[in-house]
Amino acid sequence: MPAAPPAKRRLERLDYLLFGVVLLAAIPTLYLGATQRIEYDGYWHIFTAQQDRWHNFIWDCHNNAHPPLYYLVLRLTLWVGKSLLAYRAVTIVCGLASIAVMGRIASKTMRFALTPALVALAYGLALPTIVMSCEVRSYMLCSLFLMVAYAFFLDMIEHPGPAESLRPRVYFALFVALACPADYYAVFFLAATLGIALVLPILRRKEPLWKAWAREIATFTPAFGVMVWLYFWHFRKNPVAQAHMLTYYYDSTGQESLGDFLLRNLQNTFDLFSPWPITDLTAFLAVSGGLLAVVCGTLWMARRLWKRKNLAVTVTVVATVLMLIEIMVASLVRVYPFGGFLRQQFILFPFLILCAFFLVDGLAAAIPRRAAYAMAGVLSLGIVAMSAWAFDRYPKIEEPFFTEQVQRFNSLFPNPAAVYVDQFNIVAFFLHHHDWKWEFVGRVRSLPNVDIYRVSHENRSLLVFRDKGRWLADAQDATLYRALAVCMRSKSAPSITLFRLAQDEGEPWEAGELKAYRTTIAELARESGLCVQQLSTHYRDVLAEFRSGGCSAPPELGAP
Repeated sequence: MPAAPPAKRRLERLDYLLFGVVLLAAIPTLYLGATQRIEYDGYWHIFTAQQDRWHNFIWDCHNNAHPPLYYLVLRLTLWVGKSLLAYRAVTIVCGLASIAVMGRIASKTMRFALTPALVALAYGLALPTIVMSCEVRSYMLCSLFLMVAYAFFLDMIEHPGPAESLRPRVYFALFVALACPADYYAVFFLAATLGIALVLPILRRKEPLWKAWAREIATFTPAFGVMVWLYFWHFRKNPVAQAHMLTYYYDSTGQESLGDFLLRNLQNTFDLFSPWPITDLTAFLAVSGGLLAVVCGTLWMARRLWKRKNLAVTVTVVATVLMLIEIMVASLVRVYPFGGFLRQQFILFPFLILCAFFLVDGLAAAIPRRAAYAMAGVLSLGIVAMSAWAFDRYPKIEEPFFTEQVQRFNSLFPNPAAVYVDQFNIVAFFLHHHDWKWEFVGRVRSLPNVDIYRVSHENRSLLVFRDKGRWLADAQDATLYRALAVCMRSKSAPSITLFRLAQDEGEPWEAGELKAYRTTIAELARESGLCVQQLSTHYRDVLAEFRSGGCSAPPELGAP
């Protein structure tokens, strides 16, 4: 048999190395995935995915800030079971797969044989990758699609001719089009790669410009078509910046200047990805200057674009810078947060890892082979040690959200017949009953915004009334108690229990305030024909059981 060509043998050896890196990265990822609690929004995604009626599923997708694809994929995993690892299966698989893709992308840009494996190791063991792989959110699914698309994009620009680039163009268009309904930060990748694809024909001048641009536009049209559909179906109805995110959107009427805003959130973004956060602005400026010098040095070394792999290096650096600038601009026009949470900036991380290794690869390719292998060994040990240190410092929290409040609720109302929740508290209630069976029963006829679920587990069953018209119920709103009375009558329930946890606990009540607050609740309930059987308040939480009819005796207000 003829021997395999050298390039094929190198790829085979790389695949073995990447498989080992994936197995190594799976250890901390699976541990964290099996033990770390799922965030509030993660359970919101799970609640949406487990809806047993398509119209409810579509309504929840349509009224959430995220596009629909992840919910559909998450829905499939619910057949596996209802556990932390089952819920995280999609993102864990995507995270581990993205490590191998990173190695393959690096092989298209790096010269030294071991650098792609080092890139995969640094990316796979980095805490941001592990954390994002354990998020029950769409970001890692989108990131995987984008990385696969970028691998084909590099093939596409390396062979610009219509015949040679047809296959990578088809796959690039497919994976970018899949990334768009996974998460909206795909638009930054889409815009950056389109800009690069339109500029390259000008630099090459190998064919009429109109012909090259027509080919590029045809390649990107499917993804832009998906984005246009998403805009009209979903995004334009959900562009509001949430209150906890306002600091990551520029406010021209505020006290902070544009320069201060950009510097603050550049530092925030750096700290999201760096194992050593920098708190001092002067130190951050010094580090930024060093990073800028590295970028300029990388571009200078790869300036001869006709040489093999130089184009891929330059394009990767330029794409990274373009996406960073796009996110900054999006925050200025208040459509996307800059410097926010890790998940919202994660699109930058794979590209930053690639950029960080370009100079390492250039050095390894320039020094003697033995020295290069020794350097690779030292770097591998350093990466593993740094990852272990960062993972050890990462806070491990196993107790679910609202555990104390739900325990108080269960002790006060061990067997409620019906429970009323608002939009905020449907998730708070669901995350402690996620392994129960949720069946949609219908809607309250005179309250079309209230959905009814029968929730059962073993020999227990209760009704849950979900008020989609209230984000957080106001216990001093008279219409709340009229809604409670209507809900109870609609299903002839003997009682109904209000489960209302505060989104922000605030300061504890003063004694006089607490007494007046609880008296107001009892009076408003009585005006709606309800009797408070038991009422408990803690900070701003309200847990109360109501029955029909007047109260023959003062209600039992319970412990505050």
